[in-house]
Amino acid sequence: MTDNAESNRIRVTVTVTDDESIEQLIDCVDDIVDARTVDDRTTDQQGRPESLQLDVRELTPKQWEALELAGKRGYFDRPRGVDLETLADELAISKSAVSQRLRAAESTLIRAVLDASREPTER
Repeated sequence: MTDNAESNRIRVTVTVTDDESIEQLIDCVDDIVDARTVDDRTTDQQGRPESLQLDVRELTPKQWEALELAGKRGYFDRPRGVDLETLADELAISKSAVSQRLRAAESTLIRAVLDASREPTER
């Protein structure tokens, strides 16, 4: 039986959302064993990340409500399953308010996707 250095390793995968928490976690684990962080994001053939973790905390509760309802009712489908007027009626707000909430939510989500897709050194 050969002693393989890889067989003596334990890999623990943890998702942490902020740099300070990552540093605290590494400090705690490093007291016990030699710990290191590994960025193992994978990309598809076009160089796009295969998965992303998005921070959606910038969405307001009203934007989230409108986005969730629009998604459930098929607003983003082609052809659309619902129009802005119907969404406005269900949310008891004006058609322009629904439109504004959805545009703001879309903008926030697009920024989150682009931010999450950047290399950590680009952020």
